[in-house]
Amino acid sequence: MKQVMTAMLLSVALTATIHAGAYASDTALPSRAALRNNGLLVIHRVADFGTLIYLNLSIDGVHATTLGLNERYEALLRPGHHVLSIGTSPSPYGHTKFTRRDVIVKRGGTSEFTALWSSDRAVLEPGDGAKYRRQLVW
Repeated sequence: MKQVMTAMLLSVALTATIHAGAYASDTALPSRAALRNNGLLVIHRVADFGTLIYLNLSIDGVHATTLGLNERYEALLRPGHHVLSIGTSPSPYGHTKFTRRDVIVKRGGTSEFTALWSSDRAVLEPGDGAKYRRQLVW
C-alpha cells in the first residue's frame, strides 16, 4: 500500500509542468515526445468568481494549484482516468462546496476546461473559456 501511495504521489507531482497566469511567456513548453506519450490538461479560470476568490484544483486527490483571476493551469498527465476536484477559497457562503469531474486523458490529446461560477459553486465546463471571456465587461 505504501508503494502504491508513493507511486501515485510521484506520478501527480511529475505531471505539473506549467502554472502560469494568462499565458506567461517565460514558461517552457513540453517537448513533442512528452506530449506524444501523455495528455495535456488545461484549466482556465475566468473572472466571474470575483477578484478575491481563488480556485483550488486537485488532481487524483492531490492539490495541484490555486488559480486567481484569469489564470490558467497546464499539466501533462498520463493517459487514462483522472479525477479533477475544484473548490474556492475563501468560500463565499461560509463552507466550501467541491465539484468533482472525471476525465479520460488520451495519449497526445488535450483536455481543456473552464472553471465557472454556477449558482453556489465552481464548476468545470469543457472548452477554452474564450466564449465566457467575451461575455465579460471589464
